[in-house]
Amino acid sequence: MIIILSKLFLTFAKIGLIGFGGGLAILPLIYQGMQSFGTIAPEEFAELFAISQATPGPMAVNAATFAGFETAGVPGALAATLGVALPAFVLIGICVKFLNRYQEHKLVKGAFVGIRPVAVGMIMAGFVMVGQTSLFYAEAVDWNSLSSVLEGIKILPAVMAVATFVLAKQFKVGSIKLIIIMGVCGAIFCSGLI
Repeated sequence: MIIILSKLFLTFAKIGLIGFGGGLAILPLIYQGMQSFGTIAPEEFAELFAISQATPGPMAVNAATFAGFETAGVPGALAATLGVALPAFVLIGICVKFLNRYQEHKLVKGAFVGIRPVAVGMIMAGFVMVGQTSLFYAEAVDWNSLSSVLEGIKILPAVMAVATFVLAKQFKVGSIKLIIIMGVCGAIFCSGLI
């Protein structure tokens, strides 16, 4: 058990150390880290992501907690959570000291120009990963064939995703309301009761 807990801590410490861009950006890193434990399928990870988004707190910490719990129960949750959070605390302390002194330096400004696109790319990778399992019948889709991709779309979840985007972007509906609305819609329309 100590070996698994140590491995969880180190896996999530690495993610916390190199995971720039927040929860969505480190989603692919968390999934890759969980693959080394062999405890989670892509569909389960999409559910873990949804739960992490729907519960209060930072998504990366929530995802680490759930992933650790899935692997080794409460001790695993504690190890993964501490692992993902500890590097951030240390780095923030160092960065605040460093940035206060050198924030106007050209190299520092240039580094941030380079980091931002990486964060966007990692968020997009997380979006694609979750989208493949949430919006498509992944096992039935040949991603090289447009007709196969169109036939593989899960219609109701895709409509819910588009509706969520429109409600958030166009009508400025808050995330808590959207989670509740779409959770209720999913319970009603996607549970097989209707």
